[in-house]
Amino acid sequence: MNNQHPDINVGNLNFQPIPKRFMVWDKKHKEFLPMLMEIWQIVIHFRDRYHQLYDDNGNSRYIFCQFTNLFDKDGEEIFEGSIIDYDDDSAMLGIVVNVDGQWQLKDKNGNLMFLKGAPHQKVVGHILSNPELLEER
Repeated sequence: MNNQHPDINVGNLNFQPIPKRFMVWDKKHKEFLPMLMEIWQIVIHFRDRYHQLYDDNGNSRYIFCQFTNLFDKDGEEIFEGSIIDYDDDSAMLGIVVNVDGQWQLKDKNGNLMFLKGAPHQKVVGHILSNPELLEER
């Protein structure tokens, strides 16, 4: 299949969009499911388990954290909700958030800054599994 725009000669470029991948947090068991999922896998995984999507009070049982398509300086994937050390001294931490379709770092004071990824930033945890990392600061 040729995905090239007919009016632009870009050689043999065959554009393939990066699939959206997610980590899935189980609020009931307070842990991430042991797999990363793409949208189609989420649909298949939960298709026959609709009743498992919600708790007894009708609240969603899962939180889906999207991959940002960025990596930290050690090559670790950065997901929505990742806690990032952005000053190499563990004194300045931020949480990855999506603001108007852009990945940003939000510090403890609510200030936003650009999420750069490697080589400047390091994943030190995730807000869902390691909230204490932010409480210590």
